[in-house]
Amino acid sequence: MCTFPPSKVEAYEDRPIKVVIRDLPISVETSEIIQSLEEKGYTIGRASQMKSYKEKALLPLYLIDVKKIGNYTNIFNEKQICCFRVKVVPYRKRKKAIICYNCSGFYHSVKNCHMHPRCIKCNGQHATRDCSIKEKIEEPTCINCGEKGHLAAWKGCKAHPLIQKNSDRKIGKTYAQATSNKSKRDEEPELKNAEKTPDIDTELSDLKDSLQAMKEMNVCKNFLPCLKRRVNAVMQNHTKKKCSLCLML
Repeated sequence: MCTFPPSKVEAYEDRPIKVVIRDLPISVETSEIIQSLEEKGYTIGRASQMKSYKEKALLPLYLIDVKKIGNYTNIFNEKQICCFRVKVVPYRKRKKAIICYNCSGFYHSVKNCHMHPRCIKCNGQHATRDCSIKEKIEEPTCINCGEKGHLAAWKGCKAHPLIQKNSDRKIGKTYAQATSNKSKRDEEPELKNAEKTPDIDTELSDLKDSLQAMKEMNVCKNFLPCLKRRVNAVMQNHTKKKCSLCLML
């Protein structure tokens, strides 16, 4: 039975925020960026230049870990770093789970991994950098899905799980509180439907009112011909009086 030393996993609140610095030249060193940010009062954990794995080229994008110390959120307002005009934006996480480059497992990183290492080349219990196979493997076999043609670190591997979006996650809330709020939301539609459903007495009362209105409309309809004759008679009488007045003038 394998035993592992007790370890402390980094709490979510203690994890640094990840930001991306844009519009810096490719030639700028990460050490220069760290120095520039530390002079502004930020505490930087890691800094790395992003690259396109498809084209195997460096990008003018720098991924920075900013520790939650002091006014760390102000980093998004920074407009100048290393004497260059820049734009700082939040790092957009991938929709797939992260992979550990120590054990090739998912949902954790090397920093929080306490499993035995697994080599992505030969599946041995040693780090990939310590593998005896130093040359590039033309037709590698994935140690996670077993398919040939890619390594375990490939993001397109079918064994790479998708991250399910959890809209109920809130900092400072326990699981019980989150599920309690969810159950209340599930009960709300039933209450709304109950409010919208009228009772039988109300429906009968509305029906009686409608029938009474129809009776009154029928009475008016029968009275219309008589009313029309009276109006015509009045108009004719008015016309005769008007003609007589004109002759007198």
